[in-house]
Amino acid sequence: MYMAPDKTLKQNYTHQLMRYNGLFYITASLFLFFSCNDQEKKEDAPSIKPKEVFTLKNSGWDIYSGDSYRYGPTMIINDDGSIDAWFAAVGGAYGAWRNLFEKTGNNSPVAVTTHGSVGQKFSADVPFWGVKVVSPNWNGQPCGLTFKLFRWDDSNMGYDEVVKQNPVATATFVNYADGEKIGVTNEDKFPAGTYLWELSEALTQHSGVWLRDGAVTGVVSYQGSIPVAGNRNWEAMWAEEKTSGEIFWDQASYQHSSDHGKTWTEEIMSLLPTEFTSDHYSVCDPGAAYWNGYYYIGYTSTENSAMTQNNVYIARSQNPEGPWDKWEGDKWGDHPQPGILYDGDPTKFGAGEPSIVVVDDTIYFYYSWNDTGTTTRVATAPADDPDWPSKLTYRGVAIDKSTIAGADHADVKYREEINKFQAIHTADRMSEKGYLVIWQSDNGIDFEKIGEVKDHLMPGIHNCGWSGDGRGHIKKGVPQFLSYAYGVGSWGKWKTRWVEIVW
Repeated sequence: MYMAPDKTLKQNYTHQLMRYNGLFYITASLFLFFSCNDQEKKEDAPSIKPKEVFTLKNSGWDIYSGDSYRYGPTMIINDDGSIDAWFAAVGGAYGAWRNLFEKTGNNSPVAVTTHGSVGQKFSADVPFWGVKVVSPNWNGQPCGLTFKLFRWDDSNMGYDEVVKQNPVATATFVNYADGEKIGVTNEDKFPAGTYLWELSEALTQHSGVWLRDGAVTGVVSYQGSIPVAGNRNWEAMWAEEKTSGEIFWDQASYQHSSDHGKTWTEEIMSLLPTEFTSDHYSVCDPGAAYWNGYYYIGYTSTENSAMTQNNVYIARSQNPEGPWDKWEGDKWGDHPQPGILYDGDPTKFGAGEPSIVVVDDTIYFYYSWNDTGTTTRVATAPADDPDWPSKLTYRGVAIDKSTIAGADHADVKYREEINKFQAIHTADRMSEKGYLVIWQSDNGIDFEKIGEVKDHLMPGIHNCGWSGDGRGHIKKGVPQFLSYAYGVGSWGKWKTRWVEIVW
């Protein structure tokens, strides 16, 4: 609603209306009003404080330059100035397998039909869950084998006598995957002792086993009933505990620095996926916090082998290197369930890449939600509840990055000096022109873009994080740091950069 600012303008308004009684007058009077009001604002209104953005002291230095990657850093500055840092690291394989071959030797595939059967004598010093053989099929050709496991208790017995016994376990495999580990298992475990496994009854000439150079003490490999000539053995292994032997994609590494990131302790693979559970494919994109005696890490994982349809999981420990309990949906334990469940398009990335901030006893839990767009969502929970993941309440989209090319996940902190939440993420990620974007919020729920940082960055920047204390606070006078992965042209082979922030 229009209101005249003072008596003089009211008088002018009346005079002009009487004189012209038309639209031209109304336009002129409105122009006069806003001109005067703008001048009044210029004279009386306080100046607007500039947005609180940062720069980088220099280009920093590399803290990882290995053959794979350490990305998505999350860092806590402790009261003594030391730094705890976690990174997404390349994964590994499940299970503590006891190899019956020399891993460094050259190998070649051998068709079982060439010898009628192949076998291997070995001893297990403890009860064991299973024994398996790596079997090729020449790039997916039709194949099939029967696997038998025999006890070899009498050292005076020969191969032919042993295989005349009843096997303690047997299994048949038809059209197994190329290089699949085939074999037998026992949930109650096989007793310790000496055994012979045998592959026989091959269905095709493409039913095989790998033969590798190198001797292993106590292991004898056979072609038919005849020992293999030379120091060579079939690629087989046994495992004390139940395991799939499958590869998992990522895990979270941990390191500590007492000199602002110049040197670091030896790396520990701190938080791993749990085999045969909901997070068994991966622990990725860690986001760490510390309060009330516990370190918490949110992380990304999925039950979808296509690496899509991700969920957010949460773990806690009283030590930064672990061991960790995982949120099970109603309690902490060892059978993880998502803390944030993605329910969108299963072909999209989904949810993940969490960041945690605690302000006034409220947890602000940020996470990517990449479905039809690239966004960061936020949920809140009470920080004094030890089972807070069950209390997470969705508060909305905090940051919409959908119009920013090459934007990735946001890392959020609370700037105590200005009482603002601030978030950073990379844009044009993995390109020569990658840069940082900065967002700000008064309430931790609604963010606006306030600036960009383009200087002192390495080409190919992506998956960045910045430091704060255990609650995600940036305190005045405490040195803070940015870290990110970078590299152009070689997927999965990235260096990790470390640089000081200047306010």
